[in-house]
Amino acid sequence: MRSKGIIMLVCFVLVVASGVFLLRHDSSSTVLRAERAKIVISFGEDLTDQQKRELMDYFYNWQKGRDRDTQYITVSNKEERDYLQGLIDEELIGSRAISSVYCETLDRSRGIEVETRNITAITPFMYANALSTAGIENARVIVSAPFAVSGTAALTGIIKAFETAQGEKLDEEAKETAHEEIAETTKLARKIGSNKAEKVVYEVKRQVVERNISDPEEIKKIILEVSADLNINLSAADIERMVGLMQRLNSLNMNITRLNEQLSGLERSWNEVKSTSRESNGLLNQLLNVLRDLISSLKNALA
Repeated sequence: MRSKGIIMLVCFVLVVASGVFLLRHDSSSTVLRAERAKIVISFGEDLTDQQKRELMDYFYNWQKGRDRDTQYITVSNKEERDYLQGLIDEELIGSRAISSVYCETLDRSRGIEVETRNITAITPFMYANALSTAGIENARVIVSAPFAVSGTAALTGIIKAFETAQGEKLDEEAKETAHEEIAETTKLARKIGSNKAEKVVYEVKRQVVERNISDPEEIKKIILEVSADLNINLSAADIERMVGLMQRLNSLNMNITRLNEQLSGLERSWNEVKSTSRESNGLLNQLLNVLRDLISSLKNALA
């Protein structure tokens, strides 16, 4: 009888513990879903119906639970070319619009949050950096494709989706400069790797904007200093293109504080994931300790 009672106690603790764990998990999810948001999904015009359905299923994981209707738009290869023609290699633009985007406006101070799937040439930070240049703030962006693509042209879809969500157009010069920025970062990435490319472009951009520098020689000096710190060897052509890009970036009169706030969203969202994981792991470890003690007691009773 005594052993039977212990077994029943173990089962009771398991049920209660499972309920506590699930309740904690669901409550944190509810907080995230409580955000009121505008959601726009932008599909590449050349997707097949099957590919659209696949992407819809993928985006639904982000969309479910939101209490706003979702708008759907398309982006054509012509629209992508209008911004990127002449800035990057033809193979990166391609002849079809495939990349698709989930765009959700967030509460103020959330910053820009980016995730990618099947995107080979552009990192989340590259997108976020260019989006901040375009004037996009406080948005969650998911870039995806049904198969591996460069993702270079997806910026056009992101901007179009954000404008649709906001109901107003972004500054045209800022949008053009953002496309030039992502094109230049992509070029550098093919030579020095994505990690170093995104770092050198962002750090030079940060210093130029923060110090309001427009003189080409001063910008060149910053480029050389930053590239030396990162152990990067840039060609004369690379430096010349970067100087021109930075001059255009500085002419946009960007606010460095707001720029940093928007890009901090990537780090914060990652920290939130780690924090949630730590909390869940901590709770699970507590439950495991309780179960170990109960099993030990059960063994002793049966012995």
